[in-house]
Amino acid sequence: MSAEPHAPAATRPPPPRPADWGAALRRTPLSMWRDDVSDDAAALTYYAILTVLPALLVTVIAFALISPGTAERFITQVTAYAPAESGGELHDVLGRMLRPDAAIWPLLVAGTASAIWSASSYLAVFRRSLHRMHRVEDHRSPLRKAHRIVLTALGLLGLLLVSALVLLLTGPVAEAAGRFFGLDATVAWVWRLLRWPLLLVLAVVLIVVVFRTGPPQAKRRSHSLPGGVLAATLWIMVSGGFALYTSVLGGYSRLYGSLAGSVVFLIWLWLSNLALLTGAQFTAELNRTPAQPPPPAR
Repeated sequence: MSAEPHAPAATRPPPPRPADWGAALRRTPLSMWRDDVSDDAAALTYYAILTVLPALLVTVIAFALISPGTAERFITQVTAYAPAESGGELHDVLGRMLRPDAAIWPLLVAGTASAIWSASSYLAVFRRSLHRMHRVEDHRSPLRKAHRIVLTALGLLGLLLVSALVLLLTGPVAEAAGRFFGLDATVAWVWRLLRWPLLLVLAVVLIVVVFRTGPPQAKRRSHSLPGGVLAATLWIMVSGGFALYTSVLGGYSRLYGSLAGSVVFLIWLWLSNLALLTGAQFTAELNRTPAQPPPPAR
């Protein structure tokens, strides 16, 4: 019994060095191919759709009950981060919640329940994927895992709401401060410059929370933080690149017609989840020692 607490310390890898990061980064694409990570991204996209839309609806309704103007600004800012073809459609869907004839309270209850269930299912899929990446079997029964997953889902939805509030409120606060000090143009330029690093920090925090649903190896800060930074950076790059592609080179409107916005949104979500899983796979590779054999295919 006394030797059991010392067992993890013997197998715990040392903090990664810069050379380890490079080696792990080189191994990551092959490991993703062997683990069929693109299939996991597709499963996560399904639950992300079921989570994102109800969560956005609930947030819009909550803002509308307090201040309809704030709800409208929230819709405008959130849809600005989506590709142009899907952003307009998403804006229309969320904007319907601001109509006087909208059934607010039934939608609020149903949307909250749907968002919690879908977010819990998303985390359950991600948890299984993390265990597979780290080659660790999950021995916990579903009943023992359920309450932790639901609590994590609630925390994640809360962090998403706080992140939305930060991005929504800091802009007007910065503009008001600029007008007060007579530096309107300078403050607006600085805010546009700092908005993306702020979004990156918020994304890293959210991603590290998701990583903590996995095995103990995925929770080590020295390994999960670099993976979270990589995932968040890839997500911002993928979002910007895909938005540019759809606006300049994409022909989704000609190919899918009225479904173009939905298709673009699905592809963007799949790419976003693939970026998230890339960071998770990188974390798993950081946990492997160079002497370990290459992981077997599934």
